[in-house]
Amino acid sequence: MAENKLIYFDNAATTKVNPEVLLAYTKVCETTFANASSVHFEGQKANRLLDKSRELILSSFGLQNSHQVIFTSGATEANNLAIKGYVLKYKNRGNHIIVSAIEHASVLEVVKQLHDEFGFEVTYLPVDEHGNIDVADLVNAIKDQTILVSIMAVNNEIGIINQIEEIALLLKSYPKIVFHVDATQAIGKINLNYSNVDMFSYSGHKIHGLKGTGALIKTKKLELLPINSGGGQEDNFRSGTNDVAGAVSLAKATSLVMGEIEKNKAKITAISYFFYEYLEENPDLYEINSTKDNPYIVNFSLKTKKASVVVEGLSNKNIMVSSISACHSRREAYSHVVEAMGKGELSHNTIRISIDSNNTIEEAKTLIKELDILVRGIKQ
Repeated sequence: MAENKLIYFDNAATTKVNPEVLLAYTKVCETTFANASSVHFEGQKANRLLDKSRELILSSFGLQNSHQVIFTSGATEANNLAIKGYVLKYKNRGNHIIVSAIEHASVLEVVKQLHDEFGFEVTYLPVDEHGNIDVADLVNAIKDQTILVSIMAVNNEIGIINQIEEIALLLKSYPKIVFHVDATQAIGKINLNYSNVDMFSYSGHKIHGLKGTGALIKTKKLELLPINSGGGQEDNFRSGTNDVAGAVSLAKATSLVMGEIEKNKAKITAISYFFYEYLEENPDLYEINSTKDNPYIVNFSLKTKKASVVVEGLSNKNIMVSSISACHSRREAYSHVVEAMGKGELSHNTIRISIDSNNTIEEAKTLIKELDILVRGIKQ
């Protein structure tokens, strides 16, 4: 390994900004900095950039006629707006919410708050040993009082791909139920038809965009209770001065990654092959938690060593991986996802390698070499 060369395999936590995206952002900051709510010429010019950004995002998903974009600071805010905004708006219709047991914290903590503070009933769908939910369990969980189902498209820790299109079609038989999807780890990675999804959320920084950018995309007819009240921006769904440059950069990032799904997947699959080959050859050291269906995330547990020590050791070699989700890693010492899969103590020693098109096979081989040295060399 070249001295001081960074090897970065934590792309599910955040990605490197695409230079084209950064250029689009800085250009707007320099040339179109007026407040998009101002009625003067410069303000209206900024507002037109917002409209064009929405159009580009919707066209990237093929949703020009059915959905609308609400710009947010990221998927966490978008998830909050989607879930709280809908159930609090229509609490007279029912008080039951269904989520999977392995959702991101920005969904699980939201429904916990709705349960604890507002009296909503929440059903957590279990997963099998591979992290899959059973659609039959979802059907059985539906009640007369059910008004929202929120299921992530791709899990951020183990990479499992949920049956979103099947669930979306199924829920069309329940007109009172709205279907929300956290699509943060799916955008630019898997082809997914969002036309039957009522709402989906994502973040710019997961797709080579900028931190602090994101969106909630919802069907036009769907109403929400605003979480931010104020000047009425974003069709009154999210008040506050618009970040025009952020919106432009998100649109650019979205368009770029959605156009490169197949090309990138082929490269990522080739890289992930080396990780799975190594892990499968050493079953005495590792338990594999992910599947090859989604090559972007390789997750495994250490059977005899502590993940925190290995992650630190790799970091000292300038190789970056994660032990669990970055949103939990500073306050929890285990993976709630792997625990939900029934793997007990193995949930305390998980490592996630998340791959990006910027990564190379040579980097994968270096990581495997250093990982093997660390795991075999660490004393109990």
